[in-house]
Amino acid sequence: MTYREALAYLDSLEAHGIRPGLDRIDALLARLGSPQTAFPSVLIAGTNGKGSVAAFLGSILRQGGHAPGVYTSPHLVRFEERIVVGDEMISESDLATLAGEVRSAIEAGTRLHEDPPTYFEATSALAFLHFSRRRVPMAVLEVGMGGRFDATNVVRPLVCAITPISLDHTQWLGKTLGEIAYQKAGILEAGVPAIIAKQAPAALEVIQAEASQLGTPLTLTTDCKVGRGRPGCLADPPVFSLVTPSGRRYPELALSLRGAHQVDNAVVAVLLAEQLADRGVPGIDSRAIAAGFRTAVWPGRLELVPGRPELLLDGAHNPAGCETLAAYLREQQPGRHIILVFAVMKDKPADQMLDLLCPLVRKVIVTRVPVPRGEAPENLLRLAAARHHAVAHAESVANALALARDAAGREGLVVVSGSLYLVGEIKKGLSAAPALA
Repeated sequence: MTYREALAYLDSLEAHGIRPGLDRIDALLARLGSPQTAFPSVLIAGTNGKGSVAAFLGSILRQGGHAPGVYTSPHLVRFEERIVVGDEMISESDLATLAGEVRSAIEAGTRLHEDPPTYFEATSALAFLHFSRRRVPMAVLEVGMGGRFDATNVVRPLVCAITPISLDHTQWLGKTLGEIAYQKAGILEAGVPAIIAKQAPAALEVIQAEASQLGTPLTLTTDCKVGRGRPGCLADPPVFSLVTPSGRRYPELALSLRGAHQVDNAVVAVLLAEQLADRGVPGIDSRAIAAGFRTAVWPGRLELVPGRPELLLDGAHNPAGCETLAAYLREQQPGRHIILVFAVMKDKPADQMLDLLCPLVRKVIVTRVPVPRGEAPENLLRLAAARHHAVAHAESVANALALARDAAGREGLVVVSGSLYLVGEIKKGLSAAPALA
């Protein structure tokens, strides 16, 4: 199997849709020799921030002298972004070889009339195979969706985390915060420590009940003491101090990622790192934590691209993410001439997202993400026109960016948001594949 054939085969599995459940991934991994048992792991669930936490923790581990496996999704430009060992994405040749093995295992199951795995299940199996073959000392795994029935939830992690939970993927996870929290809490296990970010009361109640029933020790980020600098002095990226429940003190931690919300994600990463250190993982000390934060890279999340005009690429794809983006624009870009390029998937509440962003921009340009799930621009145009006096639409992402740059002028700011797929299309056009720390 060639590299291009591997990508085409994996893409073909998209036809199986999203079908939560563990039976298919269990059967597939059994045929592949259970590679997920070959390495210790950290499992991170949540609605927003879980990828940032994974990026922070992976960077901390690298600064501590390790070459961890890091599995995240979705990718922005290249599939290989999903599967990283140390600071290297999986190679095209390794991807082709492992995809061939995964395909053979899937076809063996098909001959026995087994239910075929989904795209995410197959890519997760491929990641586990790669990490196993590379003998990674630790894997940092980002849950794809939910947790209880997610393909990553086949490992027994050393420690896990749940980042803030909000309403997203409601057609699969439930219509209320409590129902969604129940799905996220499915990653909790007896005796496995869990780090819990600040949650809405309805979500925290469910998580604590599940932890109590299982015997899962919880550490809450709300029990930390966080200092965010002098009042009125908002560093971008942030600098903060931290005292954790263990009594460890971090007088000054400077982040590489923008936005005050990244402090919350960084606190989760610190608590995860402390748990790993307490379990004998060498090299994870205050120096590695500080250096890891300074060098972490997580593209497409408040990513500022220099130029005239500047571009701000942010993959906010739900109301909670848009609220975070709006807060950043108010705090760090007050008075800027902002043009918004916006596109979403069909299953997202575009009206709520536009409610948050429209008051902060001079013009809204809607477009279509070139994937089957992309919302039609004419529908977005109608929603935007009901919320802003200056709107336009472009059939292609490239045209939308050109219109936005023209409208922004040399001193303005073009904000691209609504979907990570949209951000990926913009980055492809800029020929700027994501860098790794």
